[in-house]
Amino acid sequence: MKEISKKDEGRIIEALEKAVKEANKGAAPDEALVKVAEEYGFQPEIIKRMVAAYNTSKTLSHLKNASDEEKAGSFPIASPEVILERIFPQTPETPAKKASAMLHPEYSVDDGIEFRAMDKAAKITELPPMTDKTAQAYNHEDSYASKKAMSNHVKLEMLSKKADEGFHHLYFKFLSELDKAAEYWRGTGAKEPFALVEKRAAAKFGDPAKTIMTMIHGHGKLDDTRLHVKRADAADLGVQQMHFDPYTEPYDKIAGLMFLADEMNRLRKEAAEIRNVMDDHAVSNIHLLPPQPVYNAIDRFLKAAMPFMKQKRPNKTKEIYAAIKKEHPEYPAGKKARIAESANNKVSKAAHVLDDVLAKE
Repeated sequence: MKEISKKDEGRIIEALEKAVKEANKGAAPDEALVKVAEEYGFQPEIIKRMVAAYNTSKTLSHLKNASDEEKAGSFPIASPEVILERIFPQTPETPAKKASAMLHPEYSVDDGIEFRAMDKAAKITELPPMTDKTAQAYNHEDSYASKKAMSNHVKLEMLSKKADEGFHHLYFKFLSELDKAAEYWRGTGAKEPFALVEKRAAAKFGDPAKTIMTMIHGHGKLDDTRLHVKRADAADLGVQQMHFDPYTEPYDKIAGLMFLADEMNRLRKEAAEIRNVMDDHAVSNIHLLPPQPVYNAIDRFLKAAMPFMKQKRPNKTKEIYAAIKKEHPEYPAGKKARIAESANNKVSKAAHVLDDVLAKE
């Protein structure tokens, strides 16, 4: 495959951006690409690459932004055959042919052919073809489409990995902040009663704050009778408006924990959305990608469609899932599954309760 110079690469990108803008204004993809290709004077080889890049970008944008119902629908893409025929017609019009046609449609002739007398009774001569050659569109190497699909898949994997890494970074910071918040009541000296802080936090942040306070109490082992830490009655939480000053201790730590929980929830959702786009891309390019990415995508699709108890899971995990389903039937299936897996892996008690905060669906 012929290498493209940096200068030509810049011109192609610039032309593609113009074509996308034209399409966004309502122009058909073929019309938009014909317009910019003629403006820049591109040859068939470059035009073919532009069409492939445009269609790939359009497909990824559709998979990412369309709703679940719309993803299976059709959307307009560019046709390299139509575009090349428009720009490089197989029977191009010459100046002589155009001039003869202006006199009368019946007297259209090609270059090099003498005009007959312009008599209406004259018999039109069957003219030979202007050329025995046709414009040939550039054919990419067989590996080009596969390389392009793999490049896009790798980019999606990197985005997914960054979102996961961001979540785990915040997770460990969250645990550290839990320790700092609990230390306030483990230390000596005058302090705000835990029950009062719990009421104010619930009045400010609602149900998520109740779980955060439970995590502080359990993670910090504040149930030790020697600490004399008394919790608020559950019936009193959130029933009245109370002042909450996020700039004084220990309320600043509660506010910080709520912020971290919201950010972790956002990153978890972003990672799930990226994985969905990545799986859609893998399945739609099943004939271009290596087997493993496609197998992973299909496996996730099947697990999502199959009931949890019929999936290939450890028996202990299924037992925990069944117990959670019995005690909390209102929990979404995804939330019950995550809690069951977390419990079976013997993670810390703080991680269990944290999942209860962030696994809202």
